[in-house]
Amino acid sequence: MFNLKKELYLKIIFLVSLVAIISAYYIEYILGYQPCNLCLIERIPYALSLIVLTINYKFKENEKFCILLLILIFIFSLLISIYHFGIEQSFFQETLICNVKSEA
Repeated sequence: MFNLKKELYLKIIFLVSLVAIISAYYIEYILGYQPCNLCLIERIPYALSLIVLTINYKFKENEKFCILLLILIFIFSLLISIYHFGIEQSFFQETLICNVKSEA
């Protein structure tokens, strides 16, 4: 029973990560919005989680390690998102990381 629940959670994480990556690229390339550098960095944890989950489905013997790795990846993602939100809301002073590239 618990194994089935774990499988469901991993599939949900995979689906959410895939939708997040596809949405980000859709907004950037189809709708034409230029992301800042932090927006681009925020995509990295989702791509990493897709890679980790794909490897996990291939090699099931290290499932606990993969789950721990996913937890660390999303903690990193949360920290980046909080920092990005703080810059957007002027809680933190903007750094050079969050500059939007202008296309000339």
